[in-house]
Amino acid sequence: MSAWLQRMNPRERAGVIGATLVAAAVLLYLLVAEPLWNTLEEERARLQSQRTLLKWMQTSAGEVQQLRGDTSRVDKTGKAPYLLLDAAVRSSGLPAPARLEPRGRDGAAAQFENVPFDHLIHMLADIERRGELVIVDVSVTRRDAATVNASLALSREQ
Repeated sequence: MSAWLQRMNPRERAGVIGATLVAAAVLLYLLVAEPLWNTLEEERARLQSQRTLLKWMQTSAGEVQQLRGDTSRVDKTGKAPYLLLDAAVRSSGLPAPARLEPRGRDGAAAQFENVPFDHLIHMLADIERRGELVIVDVSVTRRDAATVNASLALSREQ
């Protein structure tokens, strides 16, 4: 390669060396600098997104603390959770569950067969709204367009 350059006149040699340096600079930019800048911009955008999410979570955490401190929502009757669940089922208009049983001292479980999905969801929302029980687990299997089989596990709010 150096013999080839030595055979060129100085003007051609300068042009080849200049073109090589420009090509090397362009390759360095395209292979190193630009990907680094793109990665930096993506990380900045992700950091901003995380900061926004953190701010929302901190605001929500305050709201959760306020709601947890609201003792008017907690059941003061001392009823067993399965009795609270039974009362919620009766007031919702759902058919009686195929199985309703206590789960320890602070829990209850129910199994429904062929119940209207929208009534089930309204009942669960009502339970959550009253704050007597929290939903631990729900398993729903579709039967047809409007009805489902469902298993529920609920627990007294701690």
